[in-house]
Amino acid sequence: MANDNRIDDWGTERNIRRRQSRRRMQRRRRRQLQRRMILSGIVFVIVLLFASCAYRCAKKTDAREAAKVEKAKKEEKEKEETAQERLERVRREAQEAGYPAEIIELLSKNPETVGFVEDYGKKKDGPLKETVGDIAQGEIPYLYQWDEGWGYSSYGTSTIAVSGCGPTCMSMIISGLTGDNTATPPKMVAYSEQYGHVTAENDTTWAFMKEVAWSYGLSSWDIGLDESIVASELAQGHPVVCALGPGDFTQNGHFIVLAGYDNGNVTVHDPFSKINSEKTWAYADIMPQIRAIWAYSS
Repeated sequence: MANDNRIDDWGTERNIRRRQSRRRMQRRRRRQLQRRMILSGIVFVIVLLFASCAYRCAKKTDAREAAKVEKAKKEEKEKEETAQERLERVRREAQEAGYPAEIIELLSKNPETVGFVEDYGKKKDGPLKETVGDIAQGEIPYLYQWDEGWGYSSYGTSTIAVSGCGPTCMSMIISGLTGDNTATPPKMVAYSEQYGHVTAENDTTWAFMKEVAWSYGLSSWDIGLDESIVASELAQGHPVVCALGPGDFTQNGHFIVLAGYDNGNVTVHDPFSKINSEKTWAYADIMPQIRAIWAYSS
């Protein structure tokens, strides 16, 4: 009887151990399964992130490649054209697109404007530049009225590119003497329009050339045309603005800046022409074309 009880007890204990062992194994399997599921989830997230990054990078790469291809095509096209052929093509395309006549006429007045006219359709409504760029106070920058950062902007019933030589000259003078690179041609235009200095013909009054300088705290005064006077002002670091009649620079009227003098020659900043600005000019050749002249200082 005692032996039978021991057998029953042993059988019971063995069954309990078996059940406990099975439970432990089940728990281990559940934990293993949970770990696998977590690991799989992490791997999935990582793969998803990599795929997303790869997709975005691929899109950026495709966009860059497309831009490169487009640029290469444009450059190749330009290489195949002579300067005159490009000029005629841009003129033809501008006429077909219905660009304003005064914009198209820029090509006849100055072939340097070919890029400006070509880009008119794409950039005429673009944002204006907020500065004239990096400048050093005391140095007069070279600025051009047909700069795409402001040339498409209106002036009177015209545009800065066509009629904004006066405001562009004063932008050069003011930004150079004050170091304020926010004194852009559009700001000069705003002053001119606000105080009535643009005429019905979209010309800029001579009074503007002094008044806008005063508004920025500069001094401005009329000077004589005599070469010794101009040379003296420029030697003192006083840039000069000339109002011109017909001649080397214009068929009608124009403003230019003189920024330096050396042995009879002057440094010209022509707001309409880079070529004129790069040339050496004898003051004696310019003087007969001058109708009014002003000097400036800070």
